[in-house]
Amino acid sequence: MFEKLRQMHRPIIFVFLLSVGVVQVLLSRDTKRLSNQLTKIHVGRNSARSRCFTVGFATRTNGLGNHLFYYAGVMYVAWLTGRKPFILSSSNVTKLDKAFDLDIARINNGTQCSVEIFTYRVVYGYSGRLKSLVNVNGNVSVLLRGASCSWKYTKPIEDQLRRTLQFRREWTEFAETFLSANVPRGWNASTLVRVGVHVRRGDFLGGWAVRMGFTVASKEYLERAMAYFVRRFKQVQFIVASNNVHWCRKNINASSFDQTTVNITFSVRHSTEQDLALLARCDHMIMTTGTFGWWAAWLANGTTIYYKNFPRRGTRLWPVSRTADYFPPTWIGM
Repeated sequence: MFEKLRQMHRPIIFVFLLSVGVVQVLLSRDTKRLSNQLTKIHVGRNSARSRCFTVGFATRTNGLGNHLFYYAGVMYVAWLTGRKPFILSSSNVTKLDKAFDLDIARINNGTQCSVEIFTYRVVYGYSGRLKSLVNVNGNVSVLLRGASCSWKYTKPIEDQLRRTLQFRREWTEFAETFLSANVPRGWNASTLVRVGVHVRRGDFLGGWAVRMGFTVASKEYLERAMAYFVRRFKQVQFIVASNNVHWCRKNINASSFDQTTVNITFSVRHSTEQDLALLARCDHMIMTTGTFGWWAAWLANGTTIYYKNFPRRGTRLWPVSRTADYFPPTWIGM
């Protein structure tokens, strides 16, 4: 059962898994678990090549933004190689399933296939080594491990990703209801411009995360980013979501703007899925740091402003990051 999984080295192979401020030990701790979880994809009377001609990723405890990058990486390799994509999980309800209606194979225990494990060497960046996977034997399944955080994975399959990443109906209805109920008094919902603002703080402020190179955006950055949109549109409503709404209420306010043309509305006590669906319905995005904000911006698909002081130079994240690969060239860094 996946001989390569059992024979993998147990020494220190690390992959930095972004946005949660955690570096996870790659392969060693998970080898037995993965070996027990991998199972055969049932394809009727198809050949061994068809049965094993697959590519997947294993679910982890990381956040939804990370899982979206895992998914995009697998779909990219499936497009590149012609393999069938799958999610390796002991549960049919993953973090992705809680947010989206996905049609992708699930694998959960035992298999007749050998496996080739591909480990990313960068966290925020593109790996050209992925192209070598076209040469993997058709009777071998491919498992992707680590980070796949780059617009270069999403760009070739953008249309497909936008078709498949459809929010569950409950989240779509939530976003529509919230926005309808929060149109500023006297404003016309059909003419106002909504800009989503995602502020990542919380765990990124911890000492370990700071030493790793994770950063948080300043009040001044948010003011500059907001001013960018205020200058361009007559009426702007900023929809703010954060893991620290208290800080946002204190530091993000409309007092420095004309309140007849600028409104700030906070998303309070909503789930991760609700916040993402809400931000995705906005016309444009301001993101700070973290993969959740990245995906909110990608899903909104308008003008995006991002915090460019990430990761911090001279830290452990810096040499495994290529920010030109991480942030799409059409996004605006401040």
